[in-house]
Amino acid sequence: MPVRAHCPHCIAPCQVAEEHLGRPVRCHKCGQTFTVHPTTLVSKPPTTEPIPTSAGTLRLDVAGISSIGRERGRNEDSFLVQHLMWSDLNQNHQLALVIVADGMGGHAGGDQAARLALRTIGAILAPLLTNALSAQQSKVTRAGLTNSIDAAIKEANRVVQQAAAAERRFKGMGATAAVVVIWNGRVVIGHVGDCRVYHFHAAKVKQLTRDQTLVNRMVELGKLTPQEAAKNPAKNEVLQAIGIRTTIEPAHYKLNLVAGDWLLVTCDGLHGQVDDHTIQETLRRAPPSAFLVANRLVDLADQSGGIDNCTVVAVRCW
Repeated sequence: MPVRAHCPHCIAPCQVAEEHLGRPVRCHKCGQTFTVHPTTLVSKPPTTEPIPTSAGTLRLDVAGISSIGRERGRNEDSFLVQHLMWSDLNQNHQLALVIVADGMGGHAGGDQAARLALRTIGAILAPLLTNALSAQQSKVTRAGLTNSIDAAIKEANRVVQQAAAAERRFKGMGATAAVVVIWNGRVVIGHVGDCRVYHFHAAKVKQLTRDQTLVNRMVELGKLTPQEAAKNPAKNEVLQAIGIRTTIEPAHYKLNLVAGDWLLVTCDGLHGQVDDHTIQETLRRAPPSAFLVANRLVDLADQSGGIDNCTVVAVRCW
């Protein structure tokens, strides 16, 4: 099965046969050679594993904060949180939908692109929660949730493109996004661009999503070190965004949550100002409040310069 990869030289999408992984291949557009390593593939295949019929003793506390920062004239971020919980037959049920969309900085209508992406994805996925009470739990699988998220992101891509084509001042607008569904402790993530999802477990933080940026791709190919990438002027140049191209291929991730874990869904305004160690220490010393943690992290970004909008949605598991 061919693997879709982007040329690190011209960012053109290329199809690389599995037998050529780990070997130099030539870009069909620019003619430059590059190598796609098997370990750089970011998407984990969905499974037909059923979602548990209850969350057991797990509880969720979810809150989001967004700041315009100190230098921007408008906030191009949008976020959505929907949290549904109920108990019947002595069973606890916990469902949440979290979306963070970041309008493309420097593009006209970035805030509009983020708004359209958020509302389109939210409108498509909201029935997952509202219909949960009548759904047969045995039929809810990670594969099904992944397909729903994928379809929602692709529809958002179509909607944003259509809006950009209809109004000249919005030409070139786009948005990056992270979409997270939590269902009874099982998490499914859809991702486009450089928004991030972090998982805090056993006192350590891990970045779950991989940034779909040119410099991160060059790090994966061994052309840049992580230190060089952090200082590269093109570090925010994304390979994929909602509304920029006709076709889009979201990355997908999954994990399980347990009591004591945290999940963060953020735009690049956080990791552009606050390093992973600081995020980890903030969560390690966190009070038992998703709101206070989200607010603290956004404050840290503003205090570190506030050169960008910053949005954080925090999920506390207890």
